[in-house]
Amino acid sequence: MGKFIFAALMLSISLSVYAQEKPCSQNPRVIGSSFVVHGRLAYYNGTPTVRLWRIGTKRILGVAEHVYSVKGYVNLPKSIEDKLSWKVYLYGDFLVYPFTKSQPGVMQMICIESVKNLVIKERQG
Repeated sequence: MGKFIFAALMLSISLSVYAQEKPCSQNPRVIGSSFVVHGRLAYYNGTPTVRLWRIGTKRILGVAEHVYSVKGYVNLPKSIEDKLSWKVYLYGDFLVYPFTKSQPGVMQMICIESVKNLVIKERQG
């Protein structure tokens, strides 16, 4: 009985910690309004590892990691992160918030709030 109570207590603590994480829209490091990117999200070598290619352009946005991470805030929702792997691309309409200004030739740092019209495709090659 004691093991069950301990496990239930640990689960409730874990869920309450996860529930306390705030979406990227509330991150104090966000510098501008949200915008929608029709794009392809994937893992890449280098930093940041998660990047969003704006379909139809040469523009790649970086999902911010260390520098723009604030404890208690999520830069990539778990529901999206759980679908990512080195074997797939995620296509969709991503609602993002900027951490840096858009500049030609410089990867803009963003966080992702949500995605609509998600399609998962296997990477080839």
